[in-house]
Amino acid sequence: MTTPSTSTLRGLAPDEAAATWLVRIDAGPLGPEEQAEFDAWRAESAANAAAFAKAEAAWKLFDGAPGDPALDALRASALAAGKEPRRGLWAGIGVGIAASLLAAVALNTDYLPFGQKADAPQLAARSVPATATTPEAPDSGEFATAKGERRTVRLADGSAITLNTDSAIRVGYVADRRLVRLLRGQALFEVAKDPHRPFVVQAGVKQVTALGTIFEVRLLDSDRMKVTLVEGKVVVDEGEDRPAADASVMVPAVLVPGEALLVSDGARPVKFKADIDQQLRWREGFVEFNDATLAEAVAEMNRYAGKQLVIGDPATGNLRVSGVFRTGSPERFAAIVGELLPVRQHTLPDGGVELRAGR
Repeated sequence: MTTPSTSTLRGLAPDEAAATWLVRIDAGPLGPEEQAEFDAWRAESAANAAAFAKAEAAWKLFDGAPGDPALDALRASALAAGKEPRRGLWAGIGVGIAASLLAAVALNTDYLPFGQKADAPQLAARSVPATATTPEAPDSGEFATAKGERRTVRLADGSAITLNTDSAIRVGYVADRRLVRLLRGQALFEVAKDPHRPFVVQAGVKQVTALGTIFEVRLLDSDRMKVTLVEGKVVVDEGEDRPAADASVMVPAVLVPGEALLVSDGARPVKFKADIDQQLRWREGFVEFNDATLAEAVAEMNRYAGKQLVIGDPATGNLRVSGVFRTGSPERFAAIVGELLPVRQHTLPDGGVELRAGR
């Protein structure tokens, strides 16, 4: 295990550097050179010493969630980082856990271990609680979630579909195929194997075909979607709704586990490696950002809550943020961001929260 070097820590805020050291110390005792470098960093300023004391107290909260696989995975990833990790990597893993805990301690708010479920938000009467499971096993029908809700639908063939916030699907099984249309939002599909009936997900004018596999589909907007493959194999190609006269027909794309495909109408599909753990963190009620702009992070957080976050000016939106954050609480996100970045928060008349640069 390598030590966070001086060049690695340069430019990090005291809270970020403290989180980085905590990730390292959690791996085991420091060697003599490591201890000297750590002592020098802590003695460098009162802010460093205070940040580490605060972080150390928050880190102890990890003891309340022993054996949590998500925490273990994050720790393992952080401790396996190279000698000169990118700022975003350390911030996303070290600060993503520790800074969230720091804010929780400073603000006297509760910390939700990754393996636990958040309390169900207040939803309209037609909605079911977060992470609810549909009791019946249908092969047809429409199913939806409200903002902040997650729902698992178990189908007649043994397949399961987990809908993320503000999502909707239409299921219609027929003799020769199992057909699901993603009407809006995002869903994870865990497909039961049936070599005689392919499982087809239509999203916009594209479709994803699988036999037995696990994959996620997200409609980003009316003409863009993203497919992420967790297990098995899928083919992404044109759907039946594509007009016959349309000449912009995509070449079918085959994905293997760990790959994602971004498809936009009128543009060439883009295939790339995906961080599956980060991608699926929403199933536990969290989202993870790795050196995202604050504007991007706010747009994602706004998917999960009725009260909206607002960026007060372009400079604020261009600030970078990393971390693991609980969904459904814009006030909590704003408070944590205020700990990490030079950002002030202001409550708006409609209950939303404006973020603007400044202390």
